[in-house]
Amino acid sequence: MTTHPPTGHPPTGHPPPAAPAVLHGGELPGAPVGTLGEVLERAAHGPRGVVLVDGEGVSTSRSYRSLYEDADRVRAGLAAAGARPGARVILRTSSSADLLTAFWACALGGLVPLPVPSGTPADRLAEAVDAVGEAWLVGDDLPAGPPPGVRPAGSVSALRAAGPGTVPPVAARPDDLAVLTLTSGSGGRPKAVPLTHRHLVARAQGTALARGLDERTRSLNWMPLDHVSGIVMFHVRDVFLGCHQVHADTAWVRADPLRWLDLASAGRIDTTWAPNPAFALVTDRLDRRPHRDWDLSRLRYVMNGGAPVKDRVVRRFVAALAPYGLPPGAVHPGWGMPETASGVVDSVFRPGDGPPRRFVPVGVPHPGVSVRVVDERDRVLPVGRVGRLQVTGAPVVRAYLDGGRVRPAPHSADGWLVTDDLALVADGELVVTGRADGLVRLAGAARYGHEIEDAVEELDCVLPASAVARPVADGLAVFFRARPGTAPGRAEQLVRERVRGRFGADAARVEALAEDDELPRTATGKLRRSVLAARLPGARPRPRHPEREA
Repeated sequence: MTTHPPTGHPPTGHPPPAAPAVLHGGELPGAPVGTLGEVLERAAHGPRGVVLVDGEGVSTSRSYRSLYEDADRVRAGLAAAGARPGARVILRTSSSADLLTAFWACALGGLVPLPVPSGTPADRLAEAVDAVGEAWLVGDDLPAGPPPGVRPAGSVSALRAAGPGTVPPVAARPDDLAVLTLTSGSGGRPKAVPLTHRHLVARAQGTALARGLDERTRSLNWMPLDHVSGIVMFHVRDVFLGCHQVHADTAWVRADPLRWLDLASAGRIDTTWAPNPAFALVTDRLDRRPHRDWDLSRLRYVMNGGAPVKDRVVRRFVAALAPYGLPPGAVHPGWGMPETASGVVDSVFRPGDGPPRRFVPVGVPHPGVSVRVVDERDRVLPVGRVGRLQVTGAPVVRAYLDGGRVRPAPHSADGWLVTDDLALVADGELVVTGRADGLVRLAGAARYGHEIEDAVEELDCVLPASAVARPVADGLAVFFRARPGTAPGRAEQLVRERVRGRFGADAARVEALAEDDELPRTATGKLRRSVLAARLPGARPRPRHPEREA
């Protein structure tokens, strides 16, 4: 009998085949509830609820029981107005409390809510209607002349006054449509991502199992509740858990990012999140205002997602907050998109002793989710090779709503959702390297825009989270905001030198943005690169793929 040696290659002399770049999150057990209505009804029997912090920093609390009863009254008001199960309902209100009430009123009434930012211009409202088809409009800042296809239903307070009615809550099914959220529209007109009750419950349960979350969790979110990250990743998940949850006004926190951790310390928070730019801003502010009375020892799940995770930035964040008790493994890089009902992959950040890593692993899929890396013909690559990221699983959508009609999302022949991200698998974890449209060729090498941005933001003359690097017809364009007190011309020279020294090539255009030049940002705080790039002649058009400028 021939035996192989315990190590090395088999006697053929050929190396063993590399493992395929596929990661599975494992089986997702059956959920205790199947629909959002059941989720809220179960939470209403518990003792906890929601805290909302407004734009002045003032907190108000409401129990899940109170939220359920209020939502049921508004549900009855919608039914009295003529909204029937399955109807789309655009939610456009400046009040977070009213938005949550209307959201759950839709869940109890078999309606399908689409939250949009308060003050959405008429043309953007028309785009939303164009994506979802005819819709009701609920809110307190309704336009004088709503676009065609919109039926105003009035404010939440008016709908509340119209109830209670005689029509009972609607018994939805798990595969019924539950929530709509819009893509950014950066590759064309916006499309609506249709999420079913099954998608949302699966995502909440998978995250809870992956990270050990339960009714004792105390969470804090400061992303908008009209965005998938705020309403699904946090609020729906936390109602599913029946835990204590806090939602702070986004603009109030952005005005002073240290308020995020003020709330976390005061509220004994253990679960929260922010995109990478916020980590950089916190560290920068703390360098200038170092004396805080914080106890961050309870924070154990600080999600870092929604933007490329930078090793240098997170190392500084962890080191700066260690004196306040932040556990060394508290930061969790992650990945997700609206088409997966938000985050479905995450890891534990482990700072190393060597130089900053080019890419930070974002971890392993949650239960019920699988990811893989493929080539241009959808063939699975071996581990260690960069290719296109694809995802499948219980929270993953199969279609969009476009023009009010269901249209298939881009999938492989065997049913995996095709994303616009490039990635690899290494050491059993997913590593997202960047977006396919973010590649820039410099000195014969392919670089990602976020790598160049990180190198530029290392300079003391550049404000953190302000750099944008984009490919243009003749090379590379870099925008940034100079730190106050730095001459723009001098800052531009230093940025050019940094790009040349780090990447061996000159940038075609470098521009220090004026202090009064408002940086266009997405709902989650990322700079809108496509908007800045539109200033440039010859800017490359973005490919039409699932859109994640969220």
